[in-house]
Amino acid sequence: MGVFVSRVLKGMRVNRVGWAVVFMAAVTMGVAGCGGDGAGRDVSGVSSTPSAPVTARPEDSGPITKAKMRLVLDGVTRDVGAPPSDPEAVSMPESSEYPLAGCAVTYKGFDTAASTLDVERTNALAAALTGRGWTEANQRNERKAPDGTVDVVEAVFKKRGWTVVMEYRLFSDNRTLSLNAYDDACVKKVRVSEDATPSN
Repeated sequence: MGVFVSRVLKGMRVNRVGWAVVFMAAVTMGVAGCGGDGAGRDVSGVSSTPSAPVTARPEDSGPITKAKMRLVLDGVTRDVGAPPSDPEAVSMPESSEYPLAGCAVTYKGFDTAASTLDVERTNALAAALTGRGWTEANQRNERKAPDGTVDVVEAVFKKRGWTVVMEYRLFSDNRTLSLNAYDDACVKKVRVSEDATPSN
């Protein structure tokens, strides 16, 4: 699993069953990737881009449900011209074996000729989130390949009990952009249930 996602979810005290779920989700949703903090990479913080004007939207009042979270992910990606989400990332089912899947709403886009994924579009996506009232939880990270190309951008956003992990990755043959939203209360509930279940 990607070092960044491990760091983000570490505060949730997910046990070994939970980590297996997060790993499976990460592979399916494109959060985990090659090249983490490999040798030869520069790691530098990048400040947030300015926020866009806030306008009233259906998800802006009351508790954020999974349905509202889907509106957020669909809306911000549409606002910046990102490609539609990969269907497999959207339809990850909840099961008794992988209960954390029920806590997540996801987006994963692949680079296309009609919609190029790059650092500029990724930063625009971050601005679209902050423009909708999401707070960037810590300093955005960019990592560079030995040739100086930015090949990873990572950021975390918070709003009303939800955490959104944004990742852009440049691979040798494609680019991906993902948003993985977690209902914090749901993750905590799953964690408590797992902690109460004796391990084999």
